[in-house]
Amino acid sequence: MINLSIFNINFWQHLLDVALMRAWGIAVVLVFFFLVRFIANRLIDRVIRSVTERELHGPAPVSAGRLRTLGGLIKSIIFYVLVLISIIMLLDTLNIDTKPILTAAGVLGLAIGFGAQKLVRDVLAGFFVVLENQYSIGEYVTLGAVTGTVVELGMRVTQLRDDVGKLVTIANGDIVMVTNHSRGPITASIEVSVAPDSDVDAIRALIDEAGRDVASSVEGVIQPPRAGGITAVDSTRLTIRVCGEVRPGRQDAVQTALREAVYDKFMHHGIVLAPVVE
Repeated sequence: MINLSIFNINFWQHLLDVALMRAWGIAVVLVFFFLVRFIANRLIDRVIRSVTERELHGPAPVSAGRLRTLGGLIKSIIFYVLVLISIIMLLDTLNIDTKPILTAAGVLGLAIGFGAQKLVRDVLAGFFVVLENQYSIGEYVTLGAVTGTVVELGMRVTQLRDDVGKLVTIANGDIVMVTNHSRGPITASIEVSVAPDSDVDAIRALIDEAGRDVASSVEGVIQPPRAGGITAVDSTRLTIRVCGEVRPGRQDAVQTALREAVYDKFMHHGIVLAPVVE
């Protein structure tokens, strides 16, 4: 049987009103999506630009590329959140019941969360490593029990090249303590033991001369090593500490060169090192 209501002007008027109302609702959602996204992106760009300009001229410069990566990550998170909100608003505008969809999405999200909670923890930890500028690529750090140079800083893992050349991969979520050796000079120190009746002033002068030789010939010395105070003295030896400041990662090389330089100076002037007492 033919529905005669379609020939009624009120039917078409109602249908037009509903269509206009739905179209207006969809337009509002689209304007909300693009406007909020535009404002958020502009705000993030301004913040990242400001932080980049400040950090690049600060005491601990950071990588501009790393900051841009952080900005892109934040933009992606905002985009997906806006997409989810906009879809819910569109469904509500079209009078589609969103409760079953939200319930199914919640159950699915809960299942994924339980299965990927380690992954989520690693990504969140990596996000805060970048956000807080804890360390950057090329810096010499200690992460837990591993010390080395950062060669890769990802959102999930960090890769270090240790002092013997091994590549160590650490999940960001497993990093409990970070020691960054690259945010200031490192102290390189050795101890020199001579006979207790030695001329301390002459010994210190030779050590300082050896320290200046090392500073001029070995890369990475910031402050030439100098003889400090007497750290130990007994009937068999007199021990003097020698300290200097070096760039991160150059501590072992400078200490080795300093020992050789001190030994050569002592041998040239006839100074005998104290014997090792077992």
